Amino acid sequence: MTHIHCINPQCNAVNPMNEGICEQCQTPLVRRYLWVMGEVDPSWEVGSTIDDRFYLVSENIVLDLKPRDATMFPEDIPPEIVTYQRLFAQRLHLPQVYGAIAHKNTAWLLEHQSIPLTPSGELMYPQIFPTLKSCWAEASPLRQLNWLWQIVQLWYYLKRQKVLSSFLQQDNIRVDNGIIKIMELSPDHHYKPTFQDLGNFLEPLVEQSAAIIKEIVAHLVLSLQQRLITNSGEIIKILDQSLFILGNDYYQRKYHILTTTDPGKKRGKNEDACYPPSLELKENASGINTLTIICDGLGGQKGGEVASNLAITTLATELKQIYEKQLKDTLYKQTWTPLIDKEKILSALSKANDQITTINNQEERKDRDRMGTTVVLTMGLDHEIYLGHVGDSRIYLITKQGCHQLTVDDDLASREVRLGYSFYREISRNPQAGALIQALGTDYAKNIHPHIKRIIPDEDCILLLCSDGLSDFERVEQYWHQEVLPILEGKASLQDSIDNLLQIALTKNGHDNITIGLVHCQVYREDSPKQKELSWEVLASVLPNLPQPDLSAVTVVRQDKGFFDRYKYAIVIMLVVFGVVFGVFYQLRTSQNTPQPSSGQPEFYG
Repeated sequence: MTHIHCINPQCNAVNPMNEGICEQCQTPLVRRYLWVMGEVDPSWEVGSTIDDRFYLVSENIVLDLKPRDATMFPEDIPPEIVTYQRLFAQRLHLPQVYGAIAHKNTAWLLEHQSIPLTPSGELMYPQIFPTLKSCWAEASPLRQLNWLWQIVQLWYYLKRQKVLSSFLQQDNIRVDNGIIKIMELSPDHHYKPTFQDLGNFLEPLVEQSAAIIKEIVAHLVLSLQQRLITNSGEIIKILDQSLFILGNDYYQRKYHILTTTDPGKKRGKNEDACYPPSLELKENASGINTLTIICDGLGGQKGGEVASNLAITTLATELKQIYEKQLKDTLYKQTWTPLIDKEKILSALSKANDQITTINNQEERKDRDRMGTTVVLTMGLDHEIYLGHVGDSRIYLITKQGCHQLTVDDDLASREVRLGYSFYREISRNPQAGALIQALGTDYAKNIHPHIKRIIPDEDCILLLCSDGLSDFERVEQYWHQEVLPILEGKASLQDSIDNLLQIALTKNGHDNITIGLVHCQVYREDSPKQKELSWEVLASVLPNLPQPDLSAVTVVRQDKGFFDRYKYAIVIMLVVFGVVFGVFYQLRTSQNTPQPSSGQPEFYG
């Protein structure tokens, strides 16, 4: 019988595969299913264990039976592996390198975040995630547009690393409910994919698109195929405006927000801070007053406490008062302008940063004595949720199906990975890997680079914000299913969940201050939608220079495709016939002891 080891470093007990928690220490058992890149060693048999560690579940999937142990990394790292490191910031959608198995050929292992599992810990889907194509028809129109929006965002990043060929295989693009997943990256060797290829990739989805957005999707695909769109920014504008209309006229959202903070077992003072104030439940159905902030102060003694509270006060003032007025004005406009929102959040973070920096300079604080703070914030703005962060406090997205880390820590480990110098699983074992590379207040704003992103909630979800007092040692990943999922199932309140998470942080970690924020976003269809028309014509009225594809080309494209297929098959038949004729000819020549072909003949290599 196959057994799996506990991940708790103080335990490491061996447990039967069918157990959910460690029999010895009660820690949830971690199951890491890994994707094997490329061709698998033919000597491996499904059901066998490789290197006394990796259980072969299927041809390209292994389960790590010793998830706490270090993995092997070869000294020579091929360029295609370095690409995964450089795209580390996109790990919500892309796998990361877990390690390698050294056999006849090095087998690289890829780890995807938050793989759907059954209650017994087995894969919910045989190939880890279902394909985009297989899920498209059953998805809501909001989710379909959300998927397209994510694909275009990824197109930009993959183009920079020359791996757009990853989009040329339908089976390579999967989904984890509302999140696009790319199984593995494919380098652009001799062919550089274009937007026309993206249009061809999306074409099979048009007929299965929801009725309300089918015209939009069809026109977008035609515009791509006819080369009327030249950059990803144009596509994002089209999708943003479509999502703005769909997300507001046909969907509504409700928010419930609760925070809590505690000094922990080993700290005399609490240098963390939160907004809204601790244990003050906030409910909002408008999607406007939804600001949530968690700060983890740095600098010791009074420094960290001052920095975190100053950041909270400044951000709340800037974003809650000034920003909400701007947002209300925006809601009455016809167009959605997300870049303006991003700039306002960046401006607020910069102002908070410089206020802390000014105090540091006035008090002549140096090096470790300089106070600062990490920050994570979320704000539901109409049909979107904005996320901002600096430092190593985190934001997780939790749905009924999974838990996803949305932020990437501003620490030494993450920087080394992005630069291609190390692998996260390798460097994170170094005690110095968690050292921060930036935080609010440690330098002037021009030298601080906040991370701002936005997501589109297309189902009920929880955003969990926390300081490292909870997130250390993967406590969120281990306990979300037990403590946060019940909120989405209607079996627990925010108060129940946040109390339980705090107790887990105190008993399992307890080494630091602990601050937690829960944002429950409920998404539902409007009972009596405003029925504002969602059409290409409407988009053209608010988006200048919207492309106008030739609709008569639809049948031409399909005819050309059929002609190409017939032409392709004719070429294959001709090559086969030519091969047979040449084989007979070659055998006759060989039997006559003919020397090598003369300089006027081509050479063939089998």
